[in-house]
Amino acid sequence: MKTKHGFRGVCSNSRFLNAARVKSAQVVAMSLFATFEMMAQNQNAASSPANTNTSSLPSVAQANDAVSMPPPVLQAPKPTKNEVSVSGDVMIGQGTITLPLGYSLDKSLGNNAVRSEAFSVPRNSTYYGGTISYSYGQAWFIDLSYAQGQTTGTQSINTGWLGSLNSNFSIDDTWYQIYFKYTFPQLRGKRFSAYLRAGATYVTATIKDNAQSPAVGRYTQNDSTVDTLGNLGFGLGYSLYTTRHMRFGLQMEGEGFYGVRSQQSMESLSADQGLNFVTADINNTLYGGIGRATMRLEYRLGQSGLFKIFVEGGGEVRYTMIQYPGSGSYTEDLWGPYAKLGVRYDF
Repeated sequence: MKTKHGFRGVCSNSRFLNAARVKSAQVVAMSLFATFEMMAQNQNAASSPANTNTSSLPSVAQANDAVSMPPPVLQAPKPTKNEVSVSGDVMIGQGTITLPLGYSLDKSLGNNAVRSEAFSVPRNSTYYGGTISYSYGQAWFIDLSYAQGQTTGTQSINTGWLGSLNSNFSIDDTWYQIYFKYTFPQLRGKRFSAYLRAGATYVTATIKDNAQSPAVGRYTQNDSTVDTLGNLGFGLGYSLYTTRHMRFGLQMEGEGFYGVRSQQSMESLSADQGLNFVTADINNTLYGGIGRATMRLEYRLGQSGLFKIFVEGGGEVRYTMIQYPGSGSYTEDLWGPYAKLGVRYDF
């Protein structure tokens, strides 16, 4: 009897537990069904046109749509075709210059009384200049340059026929230049850049020389010269450091020239006051080259970077070979520090 009663109790408890499990499963299923039905109703209400303006807070579906929308596409800046730049430069150097002596006196005295020759003397020079450049398409450029130079020197010149001249001279020269420059478009924005240019140079100068000769007293000379030159040059650049607004690099420029110089030389002596001194015309042939090596820093202003400031600093060397009729060939050279400051604008 005990055994049967215990077995019935166990079965009764098993049926009770099974019934509880079934009831619990039904409750969970009904809860899930109610949850799904509520989510479907909320989604329908959010998508209904009647409810688009009745709620001040965005629905979950609208928030999901906003998150899934692609970000706005940023338009690239409009490419520019024009570029204009203005710059100023300075060069302070030393070297040698040639002074023609005796050409005017020989013509004034006649009968080959005076030997005509040129003398190479040391000089100190300072040049100030400016350049305006314009480009359409940023491949071909036209450059207009202007420079004003001042040269002084003191030298004891052993002329032989006039004795030793303690000469004090000064030269004021003005340079006008026009260039057509071509930059390689495929190198734009690269570390390495290059250009070629060709043009013409017109130079006017005045020479004043005052000296004292132990043989003939006071000696004075006043010359005016005109140089007409053709130029052909190149430029190379390499960027060492670049950011969004700044570029720093090295730059090398070279140029060769060939042309003629026309001089009108007027010499006089205080010992011959009654003599009619006349002007002598001297025609020279000259050629040479200019080399420049600088460091260049360029900074872009604003978000667009269309307006730029640039500065260059380094050194320059000029070399000229000049032919004097009846006297031979002489060299004129100049070397020293060089600096440039300018602005560029693209539009």
